[in-house]
Amino acid sequence: MATMTDINSAVFVVDDDPSIRDAVQNLLRSVGLRAEAFGSAEEFLNTAKTDGPGCLVLDVRLPGVNGLDFQDQLNRAGVEMPIVFISAHGDIPMNLRALKAGAVEFLAKPFQKDELLTAIYQAIDLDRRRREEKQELSALQSRMEKLGTRDREATFEMALLNKMASRLSTADALHEVLKEVVEFIISIVKCDSCLIYLLEKEELVLRASKNPHPEVVDQLKIQVGQGITGWVAEHRQPVVIAEKAYEDPRFKPLSELPEDRYEAFLSVPLVSGGHLVGVINLQNRATHQYMKREISLMATIGFLVGAEVERARLESENSRLSDQLEARKVMERAKGILQRTLKITEEDAYLILQRESRQRRKPMKEVAEAIILGEELKRSD
Repeated sequence: MATMTDINSAVFVVDDDPSIRDAVQNLLRSVGLRAEAFGSAEEFLNTAKTDGPGCLVLDVRLPGVNGLDFQDQLNRAGVEMPIVFISAHGDIPMNLRALKAGAVEFLAKPFQKDELLTAIYQAIDLDRRRREEKQELSALQSRMEKLGTRDREATFEMALLNKMASRLSTADALHEVLKEVVEFIISIVKCDSCLIYLLEKEELVLRASKNPHPEVVDQLKIQVGQGITGWVAEHRQPVVIAEKAYEDPRFKPLSELPEDRYEAFLSVPLVSGGHLVGVINLQNRATHQYMKREISLMATIGFLVGAEVERARLESENSRLSDQLEARKVMERAKGILQRTLKITEEDAYLILQRESRQRRKPMKEVAEAIILGEELKRSD
């Protein structure tokens, strides 16, 4: 967590409303954070400088390029500064687009001070950990240079895999596991695009990526056997192509994906317990000769990640079932209260909950919880 002692932490506020800029800047300075404010994305690019961890507080509606398009530009340029979006005009599609592209949070104006500070602290902590990991990798590479070639490669790979296993073990939900995998891979293997597909009901579904088209995550589906990715899934064997991947007989353009021209392609299966879990693809726009070490490392990552994905899936499913059971208990209790109070049938009580849910635009569980709370307050009077 960022604290008042983090004098090197910087927060860059980009908003075309001077009152918002001033308010956020004053708030950040009051908790000891260095804050700089800009009226546009262009002004930020031309002025902002930082050597320490930081984050970007970004409005969606800006003069010139808007915040979401600016986020895409930063991703394509490889700029990894975490972003906290703020907007008075946000909607669900905007929110999803921002979060899928890596945003830490999307806050609607007016927001609470604590909400903004929590998101900013989280973003700075994320940036700090990313910087520390890069430094650790650099130090590790320096140490490896002092060893012989074979010892260097073996030691380096073991250190990387141990580090990855440590990161994955702390990720709770499936999407967190996949995000950690993508970030880890792009930090150790040179590539322009990293995509992770998971096998779901005989289809490969894109569930995580680092590429110029984050909007296709959760939307793009590939049949097993379709294209290079489908071939890898079908045969459970890696594919390595150094140039002209688009001319490979297994290659198949996808109408759902805005195709970028990629020359090189490395694809490995994700396997757990002998069965297919998914596929990881690395792509390079320029010709790229993948080293044996990279191929071996990716193949090993495929087995490691396959097991972690299965674990995360199981935990997510258990959590979903637990939530369903808890919601059912709450609903039954609320229906009982309505039946006793209004002298109605169980079916009529359910219809009341359903109607209130639609009218209030809230989940039925929240409506049920409100009924239970009201009953408990009556009893306490």
